[in-house]
Amino acid sequence: MPGRWFHHAWAAPLACGVLAVALVATAMVASIRPEGWSLTALPRVDAATPMGAAARARDPLFHTVHPGAYDGQFYWGIAVDPIATGDVHESFDTASYRYGHPLYGWLGWLFSAGQARAAPDALAAIGLVSMLLAGIAAGLLGRAGGGRGWAGLFVALNPGLLYAASHDLAEPLCALLLLGGLLAYRRGNRAAAVACFVLLPLAKEPLVVVAVALAAWGLARRQTNIREALLLCATTLPAAAWWLAMRIHLGAWFFKGEHTAFSSPLEGWRRAILDAGVFSYSPDPTRAQLGETNLIVVVALGGLLLVMGLAALRLRTRFDAVFLPQLALIACLAPAATVNQRDLLRVTSIVVALTPFVLTAGGSGEGWRSLATRRAR
Repeated sequence: MPGRWFHHAWAAPLACGVLAVALVATAMVASIRPEGWSLTALPRVDAATPMGAAARARDPLFHTVHPGAYDGQFYWGIAVDPIATGDVHESFDTASYRYGHPLYGWLGWLFSAGQARAAPDALAAIGLVSMLLAGIAAGLLGRAGGGRGWAGLFVALNPGLLYAASHDLAEPLCALLLLGGLLAYRRGNRAAAVACFVLLPLAKEPLVVVAVALAAWGLARRQTNIREALLLCATTLPAAAWWLAMRIHLGAWFFKGEHTAFSSPLEGWRRAILDAGVFSYSPDPTRAQLGETNLIVVVALGGLLLVMGLAALRLRTRFDAVFLPQLALIACLAPAATVNQRDLLRVTSIVVALTPFVLTAGGSGEGWRSLATRRAR
């Protein structure tokens, strides 16, 4: 009987995780094939910058690009200069911003054993493992809420997560920590839940509100005691200490400078829709097609988030409490984060992964008893 239960309970979640890995691997193969099958092509390090020179100095066969550089290069930079004491961080566009979310780069440094030539391989492997485990965690969360375990498809078939995983970006790791933390919290696994919530803000700064939202919801519904709420809130302290250290070391807070991702509410979304409409009539056929496609993506994604937001207003479960602050931040995205389709898909990918839990309430009541209550039993 235990064997049958394991097989039945894990079948769909495992299938979702394996599918996620297969799709990311397919995208990676398509990306590296023209570049001699080298994983150094995935971070897209700019050949025309000092960072490109630093990459080639560490590995003469490193595949840099120009144009076409993207944010994966900064995670590679952190993987070879983890605490901003070397020379690589000096070539970052805004080092204080990039080191505000260093966890993915740190893991690249850790699993490459500090060897710069192995950093691209380590980053790619972390992305694949993150997608596998995030898909499984989402599936298990779905089963815990009464589903059949296919909620992991919102990870495996998530365009933003697939793009990020195949370009050495941090969103898959964020999804894993968020879904894994929620799963551990639901099951009453204090150590695993706390570990995930401690690491979350170091993966992406806005996720610092997750543990606080869980604590607030639990207190409001009297399903969390004061001690547990304080523990959840305390998980934000390591990230705060790191941000303070980087403020002292680099001379600026991570939210200052040209990479501020927020503006007045809905301004970025308005700009994305209007620009896409204008581009759709460009005399350049390629640009016109991109504008048409981008317009539909922005409108469809905005519609999905609106429906999710209305559903989350019920505040029936902790999923709703976690989702609403993230939605508020997404509503305030600046045009720099919405006009470009890949950026918009990336920054919304984490909340899209929460879709099945928000829209179906994700289970409530018994499964969300406080950690203290569950531990006492």
